[in-house]
Amino acid sequence: MVEWFKDTRTLSAEEVLLDYARRLDRHRAGWQAVEIKVSLLRPHHQRPQHLRIIAKTLEPLVKKYDAGIYPIYNNNVIVLAKGATIADIDACILKVRFLFSEDPLFAVHGAEQSEEDFCTWYDLNTAYADFFARVEQMNDGRKQVLCAAETAQRHLDSQTPASSGAVLDLNNLEALERAIVRADLANVLRRQDICAVIPGNRPAVVLHEIFFSMRYLADTVLPGYDVTSDKWLFQHLSRVLDQRMLALLAQREYRDMLNHASLNLTLATVLGRDFLEFDRLTNQKDRGAISIELPAIEVFSDPGDYLFARDFLKERGYKLMIDAVPHLMLPLIDRKLLGFDLVKVIWTPAFIDHVKGRHAGELRDAIDRIGRERVILCRVDHQQAIDIGQDLGLSLYQGRLIDNMLQARPASERVGLPR
Repeated sequence: MVEWFKDTRTLSAEEVLLDYARRLDRHRAGWQAVEIKVSLLRPHHQRPQHLRIIAKTLEPLVKKYDAGIYPIYNNNVIVLAKGATIADIDACILKVRFLFSEDPLFAVHGAEQSEEDFCTWYDLNTAYADFFARVEQMNDGRKQVLCAAETAQRHLDSQTPASSGAVLDLNNLEALERAIVRADLANVLRRQDICAVIPGNRPAVVLHEIFFSMRYLADTVLPGYDVTSDKWLFQHLSRVLDQRMLALLAQREYRDMLNHASLNLTLATVLGRDFLEFDRLTNQKDRGAISIELPAIEVFSDPGDYLFARDFLKERGYKLMIDAVPHLMLPLIDRKLLGFDLVKVIWTPAFIDHVKGRHAGELRDAIDRIGRERVILCRVDHQQAIDIGQDLGLSLYQGRLIDNMLQARPASERVGLPR
């Protein structure tokens, strides 16, 4: 079996398959081939982890029969087997289809139509010429894609400075932390509004999230470095930035920004001294109904600290928001048990399929239990997100599309920091 994304062979999967197909010209009897058209699935169903699982699902054919599995450049798969019936091969393909039952290819079209679209079968005893022509076409297609990719890379290399995008590591993290402590970060403070969007009306600002612009921050304190390159170092860096943000917002000249504000903080920050000092220096009258956004990953990885922080925040008059929740997690969330006021759900294109697929009822029920008025769809950058959100009964949105809609308002209606 040819392994996915393993580049140790001199020949590509297409070249190996073409050579093997030539050898089968005189030994066609008993051979079946099928092209599984993974490329017809949505792009988010063609990621490396999906492709590896497809290969694993088809692996029994290799163990039981004289079979080969060939991943093609466009993510399609050729299965070539001797001694296996169509039913034997189709049993494995059925498992692949089940894995992607949410994809519109299967969820929207009928089973018979999707099967016809998803697979092309070849009995080499009668259709060898068609199969061989298809393999040649795949090999030529790979060469064309490879040539185009090399051309694009050369162009990119010629346009990109050699020193840009250096990776953040432990060696320069300490220097970055010192730079953040010393730097005046007021000029990289930004806000992004969360709005109620009702059809036929302009977006109405409900609250605004305050944050540091990472792009401008990097240019200010560590030019040439990608500060988001390492997930865990960036998470540590977020705590340092939280401390600076709280110190900055506690200053009297910035307190007006706290009205109807939302602060995205780590759980460690909320339970730390810096937040206690921020709470002491401000008061509920100054800050109004501030919402504290806690990352979902921290809420569920350390529930004890979360529940302690929740009770403290509620007692001090803050609202509580759980941030960055994948939409498929919504049915697992009990708002009354967790005691939050709002939840931010991440918009992704996969949302479209799940709203129309077998998870649709679960999603709608979960949103109704949480409360439609408590769910914010974030990272909205396309009208599709609003359309799907409104189909689910949602009205609160945040993202670049909302920013653009607000910027289209008359200048007299626009207030606040740069977005």
